[in-house]
Amino acid sequence: MRRLLVRHFTVIGLMFAGTGIMPHAAFSQSYPNRPVRIVSAFAAGGSNDVIARIISPKFSELLGQQIIVENRPGAGGVIGTEAVAKAADGYTLTVATATTHAIAPALRPLPYDPVKDFAPVGLIGVTPYVILVHPTVPVRTVKELVALAKARSGQVEFGSGGVGTPGHLAGAMLNSMTGIKLVHIPYKAGNLALNDLLGGHISLTFSTTITSTQFIQNKRVRAIAVTSAKRVPAFPDVPTVAESGAPGYDFTLWLGLAAPGGTPQTIVQRLSDTLVKTVQTPDVRTKLLAQSVEPLYSTPKELADRIIRELVVYAKVVKESGATAE
Repeated sequence: MRRLLVRHFTVIGLMFAGTGIMPHAAFSQSYPNRPVRIVSAFAAGGSNDVIARIISPKFSELLGQQIIVENRPGAGGVIGTEAVAKAADGYTLTVATATTHAIAPALRPLPYDPVKDFAPVGLIGVTPYVILVHPTVPVRTVKELVALAKARSGQVEFGSGGVGTPGHLAGAMLNSMTGIKLVHIPYKAGNLALNDLLGGHISLTFSTTITSTQFIQNKRVRAIAVTSAKRVPAFPDVPTVAESGAPGYDFTLWLGLAAPGGTPQTIVQRLSDTLVKTVQTPDVRTKLLAQSVEPLYSTPKELADRIIRELVVYAKVVKESGATAE
């Protein structure tokens, strides 16, 4: 009888294994039973990396497992994002952004589908960019920058973290809206563009406040405008681009968390619930706000809908701005 029962349950187990039900159920119930990786598809010290490291301690505590932040930069975030799209389990996540999931697809073919290859977990927050100029550049407003760029057409350079990154598209949008011709200089990472600005090798850059705050405060660079529709609390005296030379200009970056597309829904929901609690934690909110990131959270579906919506929006923005993959 015992032998028959063993055989009976073995057959049932094989039947479920064939449907894929048992592995997912068992996998979900034991999740997570080993460290979870959060891949930052950009260089260490950039906004993507900083956000991952702000949320990871609390996220780890609430999830009950170690979180490892791994930097895999390259190709404007495509290399690291592709690696997560091809991951086979729910133990590899990525900090998804407008760059990797909405802007890049509008510029060139990608080795991943921003919708089908990912299971959105939820939003972390949104942040503006800030236009930084070297102190030797004789401009203090966007209006003065536009005048300089028209007087020196094709000579004023701006650096970014690569073709298709927000820093690139923000500059292309300013070109389109004002009729100027800022020359784009792509770098392998945004911090490299910022380093060249600090050294006086380029005139300006569109940088996140996360990576530039210390340099603004010690006056190594001059902040002439923020790219959001409203001024940011961290720099109340810095006007928006819209109010200082380009009416209607509004460009912000969202950051969220995403898992590979095949991740079981029960695991996605577990990660989403944990992320919401993490972003709501006072200490995490304080750290995000200190980096000029407005803490926001969403359901997986809300982030999925946002990605689909912004794919359409940025396709239009890219076409109108004239930005192309170089």
